[in-house]
Amino acid sequence: MSLARPQLKSDADGLPRLPERGDLVDGRYLVTGELGRGGMGVVLAAHDEMLERDVALKVVLPKMTRSAEIVERFTNEARSLARLESRHVVRVLDFGAISEPAASAGLPFMVLEMLRGEDLFSMASREGGLSPERVVSYMLQACAGLAVAHSMGIVHRDLKPENLFLAVEPDGGECLKVLDFGIARSHFRPRPLTRGQVGVGSPGYMSPEQVEGSQQVDARSDIWTLGVVMYELLSHCRAFSGETPQSLCLQILSAPIEPLANLRPDLPPALVYVVERCMKRDREQRFQNVAELAEALAPLQEASPPSDAQRVRRMLEADVVPTAEVQLLPARQLSSSDVMVVEAPMHSPPRRLRRVLSAVAVAVTLVPIVALLPRVAAAPELAPARAWSESALRSTELAWNQAVGRARELWMKEPGRDPAPSERR
Repeated sequence: MSLARPQLKSDADGLPRLPERGDLVDGRYLVTGELGRGGMGVVLAAHDEMLERDVALKVVLPKMTRSAEIVERFTNEARSLARLESRHVVRVLDFGAISEPAASAGLPFMVLEMLRGEDLFSMASREGGLSPERVVSYMLQACAGLAVAHSMGIVHRDLKPENLFLAVEPDGGECLKVLDFGIARSHFRPRPLTRGQVGVGSPGYMSPEQVEGSQQVDARSDIWTLGVVMYELLSHCRAFSGETPQSLCLQILSAPIEPLANLRPDLPPALVYVVERCMKRDREQRFQNVAELAEALAPLQEASPPSDAQRVRRMLEADVVPTAEVQLLPARQLSSSDVMVVEAPMHSPPRRLRRVLSAVAVAVTLVPIVALLPRVAAAPELAPARAWSESALRSTELAWNQAVGRARELWMKEPGRDPAPSERR
């Protein structure tokens, strides 16, 4: 489903206006201020009156709703975010077109989780660059977020320091979030969001294949951009600079890159190697996925658990069904009193299986003992021990019955089991 463009008059006065402070959007989101503004949209601070929580409203600028491409990008971002479940990707909570207030009717909007913190561009600008330890930590978290996207065939295509946000969590911890999937492309939705062969992205961070307008842009394009971002955060210098987008594109395609070691001689050689490999113009020479990049970065952070890179690889290799391949069953209309319950497939915990096997092993061990004890008890030469043997026999038989009963009980709880031997009549 795509948002239809609002029916607007040709004069500027006919455009819907942006929601203002004090407006109640769709009877639910009370606008409290403006957080930021870009070329295509504005992000507003708001309070969800229904759930009593702070949220961020991202609204397309009125003049931009004339462009079907802009509206499609906005819709694409909402779809992409809704599919990605990761603490390292900003969450989308709602999406649609404003119905009220009437003055803003028709403007596409999405509701995002409210983040408190700072993007890496602002942080690096204030501090004059970041330490190697922090850059490695932030990039590992970025890899974790991108791994979820790449595993679903989604390539971001517009990574930059402004789109990497270091959020402060309620417990005081920090979590890097990947923002702005507006021009993300899915391998399963290959229709381009650009006209002709013009590349899309932020010019200084675009990969060579994006600059060339290739239709074969894949996850390695995001790896190039992560390398450019690391270069900038570490050196406090842009890898590519120019007065026009055209000059930037020419530099990306062919200009020599100032070695990072010349700008920061104190950097660990291993980190310099990682950055330079990410920025190989031949994508076959780059890290081939974010798991490989994370595995190269993990040893460079002293406080990084070894599982960081392993977690990225698990996310990247997760068996995810692309949205385009999912067949949805017809839905019924829900009333206000309905509760939607999602039943996940039941998987038998390995622990239960281990218990069954343990009970069987105990029973098998007790069989020869049970068979031997009657003979011992009946032996004439062991008459003094007969009373003890009879007592032990009773105890052993009791233990046997308990073990068999427990095994049968656990067997009955196994989903999708075959009937137990005693049930086959």
